[in-house]
Amino acid sequence: MISDKDEGGFTALAEMGVRHIVINGLTKGLSPRHHWRGITTLLHTLRTQSADLIWIHARLQVLLCRLLLALRIWKPECPVVFTHHGLPYGRGYHPLVHRICKALEQMLVATCPPQHLVFLNHRMAGSMARDARARRLARHRVYILPNCSNLRPIPRKTDKNIKRLIMTGRTDRQKNYDIAAQLLAQLPAHFHLTLCGPGTEDATFQSGIAALIPPDVFNRITFTGPLADVRQPISNADAYLLTSRYEGTPIGALEAFEAGLPIILRNFDGALDLVAKHPCGLLMDSDDLSLQAKRITTLLDFFDRDATALRVETQQVWRDNWAPAIFAHNARTLIRSVLSSATGQVAASDYIHDAPMRHQGLRKNVTARAPVPPPCYTTGAPSAENGLQQ
Repeated sequence: MISDKDEGGFTALAEMGVRHIVINGLTKGLSPRHHWRGITTLLHTLRTQSADLIWIHARLQVLLCRLLLALRIWKPECPVVFTHHGLPYGRGYHPLVHRICKALEQMLVATCPPQHLVFLNHRMAGSMARDARARRLARHRVYILPNCSNLRPIPRKTDKNIKRLIMTGRTDRQKNYDIAAQLLAQLPAHFHLTLCGPGTEDATFQSGIAALIPPDVFNRITFTGPLADVRQPISNADAYLLTSRYEGTPIGALEAFEAGLPIILRNFDGALDLVAKHPCGLLMDSDDLSLQAKRITTLLDFFDRDATALRVETQQVWRDNWAPAIFAHNARTLIRSVLSSATGQVAASDYIHDAPMRHQGLRKNVTARAPVPPPCYTTGAPSAENGLQQ
């Protein structure tokens, strides 16, 4: 495992016997020197480490390493897998960023050597096929590997007099915390909001939030900062809120499924897919916050009338789609597929040859043996039409 300095996310690696290589400069920052040091050290490390497979997850390193491949600066001797945790362009991005990143992605798909590209869902793969041209994407092997969550058992809420919404994530433009605070101002006084994640403890961030809303509303917000264990605030929540401008498949929303909480999502790409699976979900489909506040109140009243049954049904959806056992099985199968493709041992029946064909479905019950081969991948690109219909 290669990462920047450990701030709590990799504490289990030592117990698992995983060697952890720390490289300064892999995190986001404004300093060109910071990024230059990070990518040059990473490139040196990748060149000197013996590997059967390299799997790159972090968004910035996915972009930089693919640029190195396109420029033929990096020529790895083993398969390289890249995860797209969300399309790097699209609805919610600044228009200039959207145009630049879309053009850059089209260039990388067209010029990079054949790669193993992992998407979180069929919609993202279909969008990439549409925007980068399916024929160009067909040069690469495309995989679908949904996210998972793993909260483990959590205690149940005991405070019945407060309706508490919880939102998790770092503080940046993407998460759009301003809308969350302004929404709280439209909700009744017994509604509270808990903001969890890196940056929420920062005084400058809190001052910016305070400037948007009346003092009595600000006093109904709890800022936790980064947490080693998010189970406590989730156990005290009545619903999960996510006001992001754009997302991949947000793990916080999957944790809400696992905890049996209602979800309230802004209409980012992919939000409708999550709400459609949820027995008590709401899609904020307009910027009329007064209207959305009324819909949220109605939603939670509906949930309270049959909370036990709705919680059980919600958790069953999580078990069918995003349980760790499903992810682990699919990830191992994906790795075996990548490694076997490197030696030319992939059977023709293991993948889809023609772009217009639909991908195999990935819904499995955790108690049932998953069919082989699961995660779907293809030597041809998914069609934009089929990808967007999934």
